[in-house]
Amino acid sequence: MFSLGLSEETVVLIRHDRCRAEIYTFGALLNRYEIMQSDGTWFNAVNGHESPQQCRQALTDGFRSAKLSPFACRVRHGKYVFEGRHYQLDGKFQAADHALHGLMYDLDFAVVESGADAQSAWVELAADYRQDDSGYPFAYRLNIVYRLASDGLSVTTGATNTGNRAMPLADGWHPYFMLGGRVDDWTMQLNSSERLEFDQDLVANGNILPDTRFQTALSMQGITLDNSFVLADFDKPACVLSGENLQLRIYPDSSYPYLQIYIPPTRDSIALENLSGAPDCFNNGLGLQVLQAGETQTFSTRYVLSLQE
Repeated sequence: MFSLGLSEETVVLIRHDRCRAEIYTFGALLNRYEIMQSDGTWFNAVNGHESPQQCRQALTDGFRSAKLSPFACRVRHGKYVFEGRHYQLDGKFQAADHALHGLMYDLDFAVVESGADAQSAWVELAADYRQDDSGYPFAYRLNIVYRLASDGLSVTTGATNTGNRAMPLADGWHPYFMLGGRVDDWTMQLNSSERLEFDQDLVANGNILPDTRFQTALSMQGITLDNSFVLADFDKPACVLSGENLQLRIYPDSSYPYLQIYIPPTRDSIALENLSGAPDCFNNGLGLQVLQAGETQTFSTRYVLSLQE
């Protein structure tokens, strides 16, 4: 049985006595993904925010669960060329002089539709880009659907070019996950044997390096990561993160061919970021989407949180 809780700022999708998800209309971000443990208590696997108000004030401190659009991670010096024209992003947020994490993360999304039945609970949220950055003068809309069902929590983003000319686009998410204890207590397996090469400012340079460390489950003890892995077979989970009592599996479809992984210095959570395009894809072209006027592109991933047998 599934049900739905809806307020002005939050949406809660519930699978009774099993799991539930909390979504903020601010940023359309996933703030909680909880599972009922064997002792009857709830465990939240998302390192989220205390409240929508606190999220508004502190989102850029780590960008926890932020929507990454129309670019993901960094654009080198905020500069790119598209269809022969040069653009300079003003950048809401910058790191080492590079534009960071897109232009849509701090928008208020409207609830378009929501509901629940015997198979799932869902909500659709939408927002239009405000065209408030002169370096990205393209009109587009995001429609984001969260659906909680027996096979996990799916998140599908539809990006629609609402303007009258072609536009460049990449899509992504920035959730941090927890499984109890610390990152060093967990293991991780990736469906990847390659990662992107970054420069000293964490900007992808277009080269691909071999990396087979995580093809079998590997202890995360002492491992540091801020890397983008190239995914392979999309019939398998891109990532299996396992703790003592919980396991998280991530199933993106082929629209998300990259998985950015970041372990913060606190080592209490790990960012697992589905990306449609590589960091700096506006320049290196890796995964860059070009939407024609009126065209819609969809991106989908699914999270499965379960108790360890």
